[in-house]
Amino acid sequence: MSKEDVWTRTAVTVAALLGLALKLLVPERVDATAVALLVLALIPWMSSILQRIDTVVGGVVLREIKKTQAGQQQEMERMKFLFDHLVPRDELRHLQALADGSPLPYDNGCTRPLLDAELRRLADVGLIERRPGPTFAQMGEAGDVREHFAVTEEGRAYLEIVNAYRTRD
Repeated sequence: MSKEDVWTRTAVTVAALLGLALKLLVPERVDATAVALLVLALIPWMSSILQRIDTVVGGVVLREIKKTQAGQQQEMERMKFLFDHLVPRDELRHLQALADGSPLPYDNGCTRPLLDAELRRLADVGLIERRPGPTFAQMGEAGDVREHFAVTEEGRAYLEIVNAYRTRD
């Protein structure tokens, strides 16, 4: 605020207060004119007062918003960690293939021992379920995993959440 603004505001306030003082010194009661003079005395300062109030209230609100945003950011980082580590990349690929009907071949060579453990884990957390038929050991030397397992509703929900989350990044 410049010096000229302060002088102008002060002059208006002093003039209005002098008028109010004269009005009150007269033995008549306080009327609308006295109230109007009081309001006139305050008007030049109202913008400063309102700005201060706005700054204080806005500052408190802004701090609360920042605190909320920081909490949400931390929660998103936790969720990302869980999504990235709950189901490892290979298991996620198996789950996705079962969900979209892509072939998921296996054989007794290099894929079968790892695949058995990955499928067991997906089944244990409820993301896939066994179809009626042979056990893990009886699945045969080669085939397609889709003949023996299907994605559960929980598995589809998990994939939907993971895919939606990953497209946001």
